[in-house]
Amino acid sequence: LILQKSSSSQSSSLGVFFILLSLVMDGITGGVQKRLKTDMSRIGMSPKPYDFMLFTNIYMCIVALVISLALGEVMTGYQFCADNPAIMKLVVQFSICSAVGQSFIFYTVAHFDPLVCSTVTTTRKIFSVLLSIFTKGHEMSSQGWTGVGIAVAGIVSEVHAKITKSRRIKSKVSM
Repeated sequence: LILQKSSSSQSSSLGVFFILLSLVMDGITGGVQKRLKTDMSRIGMSPKPYDFMLFTNIYMCIVALVISLALGEVMTGYQFCADNPAIMKLVVQFSICSAVGQSFIFYTVAHFDPLVCSTVTTTRKIFSVLLSIFTKGHEMSSQGWTGVGIAVAGIVSEVHAKITKSRRIKSKVSM
């Protein structure tokens, strides 16, 4: 896809919108997961990582099916796969990678606080960006580097706050 100069700023604005939307959804998801864990613990249940994974994937499958039906893309997608059978190997590889990655994410959510999961996924995203820049020779503007710096500062701040809180609790217990 080649973008014209005039659509470049529109593309950047759309990208920023999607990044902000992703952050908002991460925040909402973390809050919902925390509430779900609290509600389940009240009735004596403990959510298992694969419970989260199963129900999230069922929900996303339904949403994807409804959207593809509404847009009339089900048959187009099927036809593309039928015309390009080699793509199924890539789909299976992507599915396996996705399932393994989700396993780690949902394990973290089920056994730790959703904030820990958010910190882990944000850190992973930052390292993915940096890895892409350094190994593929991609360039990033000063605005991009500022964003990376802010994200790193946020993560360092969260880790520092947790370490400080942990030390305070340990010092109170040892007294």
